[in-house]
Amino acid sequence: MALLILEGPWWTPEQKPKRPSVLLFFEGMENYKGNFNIYYSNFYEKTGFKRALEDDLTHTREDRLFLYVAAHGYNRMFGGLGAKKGMQISTLMREVKKAANYSNIEGVVFGSCNIGHNVDDFIQTVKGSHIAWMFGYTCEIDWMTSTFIDVSIFEYMMGQKKGDLRSGEHIIDTVAAALGRFNPEFYICSEENDRVMLKDAIRLVIQPRGRGIKPADATSRLIEKLGWDRERV
Repeated sequence: MALLILEGPWWTPEQKPKRPSVLLFFEGMENYKGNFNIYYSNFYEKTGFKRALEDDLTHTREDRLFLYVAAHGYNRMFGGLGAKKGMQISTLMREVKKAANYSNIEGVVFGSCNIGHNVDDFIQTVKGSHIAWMFGYTCEIDWMTSTFIDVSIFEYMMGQKKGDLRSGEHIIDTVAAALGRFNPEFYICSEENDRVMLKDAIRLVIQPRGRGIKPADATSRLIEKLGWDRERV
């Protein structure tokens, strides 16, 4: 089992000289769990992303793969920093789907702002691929908080058996267990003039294993499973 991490730069050296990375968080989980390997690459633009994804997959020998893509996200753009503009969301999704078509990627998390707005892109990427679930955020997320959430999701999902992917309810239950550690009313997004709670900032698309099963947006079922659709007293 392996976790593939592709990370774009978050800050310039002038902004944060130590260049914080999600890698240390996942290395802690790797040391704690001890049952998976990490393959890590940086990327700065479209060509770098494609090469990083292909190189990581080329060097894996594990029979189960999980993909974590972490970088800046904008409405229809992804990655980039400063003058580097990154790539179109359509390009990102096309490359992820291509990789999933010749590998054993079963789950994807986008640790990026706004990517979850593109639910149709999620569905089209998952459709006909080996990907059983895909998770992302719909707004401008807090870096530290979202990283903790992403670690929790991978911890729970990587702990499941391959056969569990045949059940959509099991996938939703497992993601719900991972998110249940967190306060649904925490303002994870701090957009201009609009703060967004965690319960309103997530997106989950699933495609359980099985012939003829189509991908679907399972976010509302996830929220209901968590009980986040009810007012808290």
